[in-house]
Amino acid sequence: MAKYLVILHAPGITLEQFGESAREIVKNEHATFVHAYANLVDGTIVNIYEAENADQVELEMERLGWPFDEIAKIQYETSLADLTANV
Repeated sequence: MAKYLVILHAPGITLEQFGESAREIVKNEHATFVHAYANLVDGTIVNIYEAENADQVELEMERLGWPFDEIAKIQYETSLADLTANV
């Protein structure tokens, strides 16, 4: 399965509101949630999902009611440990 970045903006979202959506997020009906990064001050949220294709991720975001700005397939990932091993 491929990984996808989902970038969205939800100005004014609170940590409580984010947490309230957890029950629906973990259902993973069309795509599998992996991780989230959020700046709650300006409402920028970046989620990582796994799915067969971007259409499945889009269906999952629509099911959750989250208006997204972009879905992008992750084609490369690395870690500090991986980069350090190559130095």
